Amino acid sequence: MDDMRFLMARGWLSLCEPSFAESLLQRSRVQVLEAGEPLFHPTDPSSGLYGVLSGGLGVSFVVPEFGPTLAHLMLPGSWLGETALVRRARTVGVHATRMSRVVLLATREIDAIVAQDPRRWPAFALLAVINGQLAMGAAYDLMLRDARQRCAATLLRLGGFRHNVPRPSTPVELDITQADLAHMTNLSRNSIGAILRLFRAQNCVDIDYGQLVITDPEALRLVLESKG
Repeated sequence: MDDMRFLMARGWLSLCEPSFAESLLQRSRVQVLEAGEPLFHPTDPSSGLYGVLSGGLGVSFVVPEFGPTLAHLMLPGSWLGETALVRRARTVGVHATRMSRVVLLATREIDAIVAQDPRRWPAFALLAVINGQLAMGAAYDLMLRDARQRCAATLLRLGGFRHNVPRPSTPVELDITQADLAHMTNLSRNSIGAILRLFRAQNCVDIDYGQLVITDPEALRLVLESKG
């Protein structure tokens, strides 16, 4: 599957009219990032929207008291950077977790698309809704009292199984450490280690150096939906 067909079949663009998606991708350009290379930093000017073709991106938040803190992963098919739609500076930092390929739809190209047809604005607004729902879902998951459910929900979100349709095929590699996951779930390293060992025994996940692998998302979903 070529780049255009892949992005049209996944995530945001799969929910848009094909003519809109094709126009957007024809105006985009491919950018290659090395592992660890930043895509942008908080307060950077917003240069456009980014779609992930391959690899993965880590999203870090900064608040006045703390940060930066890794909070989410954007896997192939994901789009981000919607601050460009309102000409605001970046509010998060994004870096490649491994060698990655992304497409950039520059702000001037967004302007050209909507100048040609102002009815395209709702399609762009849909991306803000999707990523807003993702952020609200992450906040909700942190309120789950059961530690195993909280961990399962977070892993499902990181792997693209929590809200995305269509869902990714398995296995899905997550470029995070156990310490990263402990921070994301507000659990201690010891607690997250014990939960991951349990999940591995249940064949839900595999644990590798600097990486977690989701092998059975449906088993994780059963943990999330259990009554405790």
